[in-house]
Amino acid sequence: MPKKESTVIGTLRSLGYTKGELVCYYMSGPMVVMIISAIVGNILGYTVFKNIVVNMYYNSYSLPTYKTLWTPEAFVRTTVVPMILMFVINLFIITRTLRLPPLRFLRRDLKRVKHAKAVRLPRWSFLKRFRLRVFIQNIPNYFMLFVGVCFIMLLLSMAVGMPSTLKYYQDNVTNMMFADEQIILTTTKDNNGNEITTNISGAEKFSINSLELNIDKFTEEVSIYGVYKDNTYITLDNVLYDETDLSNVCISKAYSEKFGVHEGDTITLSEKYENKSYTWNVYGIYDYSAGIAVFMSNDMFNEVFERDKAEFSGYMSNEPITDINKDYIAKRITSNDIMKLARQLDHSMGSYMLYFQYVCVIVAGIIIYLLTKIIIEKNEVSIAMTKILGYTDSEIASLYLITTGIVVLVSEAVAIIVGYLSMAFFWKIMMMSLGGWFEFVMQPSGFVKEFVLVFVAYIIIAVIDFIRVKHVPKTLALKNVE
Repeated sequence: MPKKESTVIGTLRSLGYTKGELVCYYMSGPMVVMIISAIVGNILGYTVFKNIVVNMYYNSYSLPTYKTLWTPEAFVRTTVVPMILMFVINLFIITRTLRLPPLRFLRRDLKRVKHAKAVRLPRWSFLKRFRLRVFIQNIPNYFMLFVGVCFIMLLLSMAVGMPSTLKYYQDNVTNMMFADEQIILTTTKDNNGNEITTNISGAEKFSINSLELNIDKFTEEVSIYGVYKDNTYITLDNVLYDETDLSNVCISKAYSEKFGVHEGDTITLSEKYENKSYTWNVYGIYDYSAGIAVFMSNDMFNEVFERDKAEFSGYMSNEPITDINKDYIAKRITSNDIMKLARQLDHSMGSYMLYFQYVCVIVAGIIIYLLTKIIIEKNEVSIAMTKILGYTDSEIASLYLITTGIVVLVSEAVAIIVGYLSMAFFWKIMMMSLGGWFEFVMQPSGFVKEFVLVFVAYIIIAVIDFIRVKHVPKTLALKNVE
């Protein structure tokens, strides 16, 4: 309920209008706007924006043709619940405000707390002290501005950071791999009983198996690597080649980051289709971020999984392995296979992040506009008085806009860090529901872009606020506002 309406309310209350009549009157406006917004939103949601979601649906997965379902649950969540919240909040604020006596409304004194003793300001220039006084008087509004900027920075961290993360992962996935190519064989013996070999220089044997990590209702597939000693591509500590100790393993950096497992911890993995599990001690963290993996010696691998001592699973090499009959190849793993998760996310959501950035700027502008509008309306009498004293519109605007600008700059600086840390937290939660892992990465240019986008929104609002200050009439200072 704006302060400018207080004299009207006081007059109406003095003339005999009841609180209930005033509540109905002041509730009707917001609710009409809410109903119209709900109608327009539902129309757009099931027409224009529905097509955007449909495109995301088709771009994400190879799924059958969609069918629009008109579900009551969706209508309740998107329309009924917001309308109920709007009604309850407005009803609470209006009824609480109308408890004040009519005389308080006529005096435009809507404060429920007694006036605090004025804070003694430093011996600065008049303009500096005036700006400081504006800040002190509007601390609650500036706090809400800070919260709003933090919320926008969280959204921008997702809109700017996700494309940056996917691009970083795609550009560096080749360096994250052990070798450019891994060949998994169906058997290690050919039809004549001879071991399948390759003449490609640098190709080395390795073993691989797959187990499951079960955490609550989530299941993660974990690759188990058996590594030969002196392997060129995977270098393990000599302790892991001790055949008398089959309890120590290394885990990948991705495993450690995703599940918070560190050196000295114990991990338990299970067979997919058998009631059998394995428990190992984490001896170290291997610098491998392209997959969730466990590393052990090949001898330990064969003993744990009850295989022949000389058995292996395939070859890894930086050169394409072309001299093995394709009938003996079960799977060929390349960088394209490792990148499929990043490509999938980029294909389904990456292209829409740019539009989401524009939405964030609009939301930032709306939040800043509403809060600065409250500050200017609250100080209209002071603005009118300074105009009478001879100060120009530019000088008066600077008293409020510079103060707000400083608050926005400080809020942005803090909110960028808060937004990044919050997004990293939510990113981990999101990745927990997906197979694989890569950390959230924000390039320095991304932080700069976030800062500039929000500040540009403030500059646009500052121009609007300057026009608003310019149109404040001097006559406001001559009215009886006691």
